[in-house]
Amino acid sequence: KNYVLIPPLPSDIPYNLTKPQSHFSQFPDQIAFLQSTFENFRGGFFIEAGAYDGEMFSNTLWLERERNWTGLLVEPDAKNFDSLKGKKRKSWLSHSCLSPIPYPQQMSLKGEGAGAEMTSKNQTDQNGQELICFPLESFLSVIGQSKIDFFSLDIEGMDYEVLTSIPWDILDIQIMMVESNKGTREQILKFMAEKNYRHAKKLNIDDVFEKPRT
Repeated sequence: KNYVLIPPLPSDIPYNLTKPQSHFSQFPDQIAFLQSTFENFRGGFFIEAGAYDGEMFSNTLWLERERNWTGLLVEPDAKNFDSLKGKKRKSWLSHSCLSPIPYPQQMSLKGEGAGAEMTSKNQTDQNGQELICFPLESFLSVIGQSKIDFFSLDIEGMDYEVLTSIPWDILDIQIMMVESNKGTREQILKFMAEKNYRHAKKLNIDDVFEKPRT
């Protein structure tokens, strides 16, 4: 494999958190949504694309610590990913990114911190971190997972393109929290409606979508 996919750590290894008593999502409405939705749901599988350092602003750490979930954490920034590895998360980790097309693509990460943005390689300046982005399905086929109970998508403006690249007929994604404050909200709402997802909630910077129960 050209990218690193690090398996989950055993559950008996202690976390290494900066603020272990905190809840971690960026905004109170995210915390309230996660707790009300998944209060009685144990042992699920999540994806967090744009995992940052695995603690600050994390939409999945509560699920992992308190509800015995595992999942996939994808983070493109090298410095953030080093921090993420140090947190001792019990999930798959990848220093990579989700491709906006249905096959691998070389991309560049511009900027630093939580607001760093992915761009196609031909738009990069000399300071961008270059890395290969892979389709979501590629990660999940390696892990052996096709059902996703919660998908947190926060990749600074490429969210819509990544959504359109997902093979919805193959992957069973139940609940999605998509950052939608980067000017593509109407496109995202329209696309998810076309995929028959219910628009469940508008949060501070996210929209929540639920797959209809069959």
